[in-house]
Amino acid sequence: MAPKCARFYTYGQDTMCVETKQFIENAGVLLEVRDIEKQPLSLDELQQLFKHIDIKHFLNTFSDSYEKYRLDKNLPPREKILELMAQDHTLIRRPIVQTARLLTVGCDKRKIAEMLQISPNGSQPRDDVNGMNNKRARNNHQPAASTGK
Repeated sequence: MAPKCARFYTYGQDTMCVETKQFIENAGVLLEVRDIEKQPLSLDELQQLFKHIDIKHFLNTFSDSYEKYRLDKNLPPREKILELMAQDHTLIRRPIVQTARLLTVGCDKRKIAEMLQISPNGSQPRDDVNGMNNKRARNNHQPAASTGK
């Protein structure tokens, strides 16, 4: 079985992003990591990433820029918010985890585990630890060894 893959959008050495990344990698998921501090997302990339999902889910309300742009008072139209995010990456809530069909934002390990179909404790599911060896063992129809008792 091919390993699971996902994109992981992070911000520098943010503690929660680092912990979330480690949680996902410990489950055996291969991550394509992009640090949006070093390599910001363009307006086009943000539009593609967030598509038609409510933009409020992706706004970092703890960012100093959230108040600076007065987003705490009144949210402008979606396009304006995306333009602000392209100019100021601190407005983007993170981490963002993206697969071919799904997207989640934040550090909720339960949601991430559900999306990636991994164990909620971040470890590999037992069947995936040994890969083919477990499949062969399940398909082997030999009776269990007897202890003679």
